[in-house]
Amino acid sequence: MTLSDVPDDWIYNGPMGDTIRYMRETGFHEWGFVIYRCVYGDDDIWNRYIAALKEDVHEDLDYNGRDLLLEQYAQWAVVEDKDALDGAPKSRVRQRFVEWRNQHSVSRGVSPVPLPTDASNRLPRFTYCLYVDQKCLDTLRAHVNAKAARRAPGLGPRPPPLVAVVIDGDFCQPDSDADVGSQRYPPIDGCTDNYVGWQYYNVRYLATLYDSLHRGHLNGYFEYKRPPAIGPSGRQSMEN
Repeated sequence: MTLSDVPDDWIYNGPMGDTIRYMRETGFHEWGFVIYRCVYGDDDIWNRYIAALKEDVHEDLDYNGRDLLLEQYAQWAVVEDKDALDGAPKSRVRQRFVEWRNQHSVSRGVSPVPLPTDASNRLPRFTYCLYVDQKCLDTLRAHVNAKAARRAPGLGPRPPPLVAVVIDGDFCQPDSDADVGSQRYPPIDGCTDNYVGWQYYNVRYLATLYDSLHRGHLNGYFEYKRPPAIGPSGRQSMEN
């Protein structure tokens, strides 16, 4: 099955409908996030992490009955630059991502122009990226071991999450003097607002997240979970 074979019912009444719709409407037949590698030293572990990520995305698509259609269009491009990205802060990765997306971005063609509270007019691929550092890489072992211990694929309790960071390319650091008296949170990257422009995320749900970001911001998707909580549920934490 290809995009030209998809019935309209899949777009307007089925899972992953917005991903399908905007690939057809824009003619840009790719989906998925660009991944920035920010940890180096063991290429084997890195390759295993990427393989596990793709396997988890497959499970998400398979659960939604869209694997046969959408896997052929998935693009998880990895940006590697040890000198510039090894241990790089999220702000530097965001800047590099924005420089790239400003040259390659594809618009959803929404009219009128979306309000600030709406989803970006860019496709999610050009609004958000993934950041993988040592903390994310360290989630691989428990995740893979738990899946291997299952008696059969998909049976038993869900394994500990394989985690990546989702970075919002449109995020701007709030003015520290704004909203005096509003609720403040412990500082993360100098930000004391609830939304810090990024989120830890269970990669098992990346495909579902990507589709939802056609309709809204990371800040509003199922109530954003502030780090160190891991989205989408927030029941697990990177502090555990």
